[in-house]
Amino acid sequence: MPDFLTLLKLFVAICGIVYVIKIYRNAKAKHPVFTYDQHSTANSNDWRWRKPDAELALTLTDDAQTSQVQFPVQWLFVEKICILTGYFGAGFLVFLYGTLVMRHAGVVEYLLGLLFVFLSLALLNVGSRVSALILYADHLVVIERYAFVLKHTHVYPRGPKMHFEGRVESVFELTYDHTEPDFKLYLNRPGFLFLTRRKRFILTVNQSQGSWLVGGLNYWVGHGGLKSP
Repeated sequence: MPDFLTLLKLFVAICGIVYVIKIYRNAKAKHPVFTYDQHSTANSNDWRWRKPDAELALTLTDDAQTSQVQFPVQWLFVEKICILTGYFGAGFLVFLYGTLVMRHAGVVEYLLGLLFVFLSLALLNVGSRVSALILYADHLVVIERYAFVLKHTHVYPRGPKMHFEGRVESVFELTYDHTEPDFKLYLNRPGFLFLTRRKRFILTVNQSQGSWLVGGLNYWVGHGGLKSP
């Protein structure tokens, strides 16, 4: 028969699961799917982001060449620990390789050091999230933040066969410090022969914002370079 401590752990685990499911259901109910046209007004050019309704709480910035939407970037507690560990590992590598050079180390030791390099880089990229989607008439720029202060810049030329999809995280991907699930954005492009290349991005936005952004990106694919009447 299970002892009291085992039963207590089981009770706590069940409560945690119920709490996470409640967060997930409340977030989806609070932020329904929004359509791009119905929750925005026209901008000066069709290739630009349309002006989002105030309830979307999205920051739109336009200039002569670009139209961009910016997002907050939030890291979870576990992700912060991984990133800090990655920084510690990167610092330790400087000492490690200095030692290997001084010792005239062999191939095996250098290979182990190289493995440590990849591990540190992987930890620094944990929790990478998009901070801005920048539209040009003929290409898209995605700014992805990682390791707190660093960023990746992805550039994608506009093509008629580009297609964007998105969905909120599943309930199985949530953790205790999620107040709302993140949103996954997928970019599908033609690949080699009949294959499709798919790139996934994570955004700290809710389902209403995410669905609106997906609609806007697909609208841009068909209207890039065109001017509003």
